[in-house]
Amino acid sequence: MNKKWKISKLRNSKKLKSIANLILRQRVNTVLDLFDKYLSNKTIENLHDVRIGLRRVRYNLELFLVCYDELLFSKFYNKIEKLQNLSGEVRDLDVLLLNLEKLKASAVEIEDIIIDKVKENRANLENELINQIEKFLNSKALKQFLREIN
Repeated sequence: MNKKWKISKLRNSKKLKSIANLILRQRVNTVLDLFDKYLSNKTIENLHDVRIGLRRVRYNLELFLVCYDELLFSKFYNKIEKLQNLSGEVRDLDVLLLNLEKLKASAVEIEDIIIDKVKENRANLENELINQIEKFLNSKALKQFLREIN
């Protein structure tokens, strides 16, 4: 696991683990709810919320590295990181499309084939994201981590 996250004077204790579990349980439950919302209604707003939720889980995980078994932690963390990166790639294409449409509306000549290609790439990435979310929801890493924080 990445040593740059370790806070040198932070030591695992019952109290810290209890706090970590409380915070991570909240963050993980929130992101699971956001996944459900996104999977049932794939809007750019719901995708944005998923990305924010994943970021919150990931960065809170990094704070509490000292509280968890490294292997269990790494498996869960890596899945969260992968989902965050993938959701970010889809979100970046949403922003690009919005900017291209604004430019086109302001009389900047943009070939339709460019917009179509971006839309195609976005659809492919979104399908990959959906597949990865579904795999994550059924993953051993998620089940083990939920047991650990409950």
